[in-house]
Amino acid sequence: MSRKLLSLTAAAVAVAATTSIAVTQAGGNPPARAASLKPIVIQETFTPLPCSGAPGHRSTLQMEGCAEKQILKTDIQIDLLASSIFSILPDDRARRDFNAAERAWLSYRRADCLSMSEMFEGGTDAGVLDAQCVASRNTQRVKDLRSFHHALFSTG
Repeated sequence: MSRKLLSLTAAAVAVAATTSIAVTQAGGNPPARAASLKPIVIQETFTPLPCSGAPGHRSTLQMEGCAEKQILKTDIQIDLLASSIFSILPDDRARRDFNAAERAWLSYRRADCLSMSEMFEGGTDAGVLDAQCVASRNTQRVKDLRSFHHALFSTG
């Protein structure tokens, strides 16, 4: 599947999720399976490459592997924070909205990083730039979720 097709697919998923939430918020019926509402868990589609060698002396595959290692580490942090936030939200509507935000953020992350890496499409730097971008977006998301979590405990 090409990067552009993946980007368009991610955008379509985000629009569908937003439309579903908008219907619910506009007074539509809530999803029938509200009892099984669970936080979003990030599922990466890559098999991590090895991360070895000294910084500054790594091959592009090693650099990509190191970024992938960082992605997996921050995915765990995001999932733990999201699960904690999810459990203290006041009701199912807030949980659905939070999940919609997580899906939209994941779609944004994918589309943004693909657009950045496309200038190197076909070259070895494309994968490195994409992985480094995802790692960077994840690091920022961890900070954002920590702030959200702190705010919930400050007001609750």
